[in-house]
Amino acid sequence: MDLSGFFKKINVTQGADCTISEFCSLENVVLGDSVIIGDGVQLKNVAVGNGSKIGVNVRLYSPAVAQPVTIGQECWLSYGVFGEATGGEIHIEDYAVIAHRSLLLTSSGPGKKNAIMDALYPEEHGPIRIGAYCWLGTQCTLLPGAILSEGVVLGAHALARGGVYEAWTVYAGIPAKFLKKFDAQAVAAAKRSLNI
Repeated sequence: MDLSGFFKKINVTQGADCTISEFCSLENVVLGDSVIIGDGVQLKNVAVGNGSKIGVNVRLYSPAVAQPVTIGQECWLSYGVFGEATGGEIHIEDYAVIAHRSLLLTSSGPGKKNAIMDALYPEEHGPIRIGAYCWLGTQCTLLPGAILSEGVVLGAHALARGGVYEAWTVYAGIPAKFLKKFDAQAVAAAKRSLNI
């Protein structure tokens, strides 16, 4: 069976040493050097930094070429991560790790077709920002306006509503609540030892 029409690569710019599955669809995508794209990936209007890995069945979408989903260097997006930038930008900074089946949602609401629910629960829109060194456990959900500062950890299944989450802090639960703050001296020492 010829699947060449199903898995399309349209307007893709790639750096050196990229590994791209033949079983993925890319449209208006810019890839840095040494990027890995897994099977079943669907990217539309996305820019991926050097050394990042996009795992199997990841789907990231922005409706506008001028406002792509941006992924920094050396990031890892695991199996089944889904992100839609219809209500604002999605920006993922360097060294972020997003585990299996996490959701990045910039818009939320029942839609105009359900007038009563739309009146009771109007659509929300807002950007998603994931700072450098963040780690999202499996099946986390980020809602419109969730801003994760540098080094935030979200426990598995956490629900991050709109708002700013403090740097080098662990959150978990539905909704995500503060668990603990990393020791500032330990973070600084780790950065020094790693020349960061």
